[in-house]
Amino acid sequence: MLQQNRQALVVEGGGMRGAFTSGVLDAFLQQQFNPFDLCVGVSSGSTNLANYLAAQQGRTLQIYLDHSLRSEFIQYGRFFKGGDLLDLKWMWDVVEKEHPLNQSHLFANHPEFYMVLTHAISGEATYIKASKDNILEGLRASSSIPVLTRQAVEVFGEPYFDGGVADALPIHWAAQQNNVSKLMVLRTRPKSYFKASSKGDQFLAKYMFKQQRGFAQSLLARTQRYNDSVEFVRSSSQQKILEVCPPDLKNMAGRLSKNKAKIRYSYDVGIETGFKAIEQWKLL
Repeated sequence: MLQQNRQALVVEGGGMRGAFTSGVLDAFLQQQFNPFDLCVGVSSGSTNLANYLAAQQGRTLQIYLDHSLRSEFIQYGRFFKGGDLLDLKWMWDVVEKEHPLNQSHLFANHPEFYMVLTHAISGEATYIKASKDNILEGLRASSSIPVLTRQAVEVFGEPYFDGGVADALPIHWAAQQNNVSKLMVLRTRPKSYFKASSKGDQFLAKYMFKQQRGFAQSLLARTQRYNDSVEFVRSSSQQKILEVCPPDLKNMAGRLSKNKAKIRYSYDVGIETGFKAIEQWKLL
């Protein structure tokens, strides 16, 4: 029998902006708050969700303040020589060695966890249900930003990039799943943010991915897709939706921030916002 009135959580990516999200989710862990039947994450949002569902409070913050700031991770010199700007394989290998994800708790606690990926050839969004067979590759693929990471990541033999290309805010998909009546969406952009048309996407589509026409078309359409998703969050009459956004403050961490003070500040703002979101959810 299908469960009625299911509750869903959608978590946006955004690189180091996810420090805010990690604070929100750590506040949830502090309050033992997890009413969600379905969880969907994109890019760094997938990693944030994995740590939340594994009940590893502080793990994401440690990754942001330690591993992501090590010289091995972001190297512009390596990038200009034809390598990856972001060495996500190194990141996942060293994080798993030093502070492994508690997969047994994650899957015992919440089996219905989906990672959003973008197929590197077709450009279509793929919603992969996390399992012990795909979790680490899936998390790495979900955060592999095209060009900044040169090669797609294979998951079960198929090549994938960051899910943010095909579906950066997968609220439509989550809302269409069986009997979802109430959704929370954690964004890493202020509430006033709408995506502007990107000349960078146009350049990538025309020159870098011209052989992968499906992927190129997906790049060209992602601004409109993102803005449509934001509109849906605010106009849906089928589900109750709570949108949780960071404040528009200059001290918040940006996508590639290496400023520890800004990362910590974003996290602290997230903690405060998370406590408020719990109360708002109860009233929704």
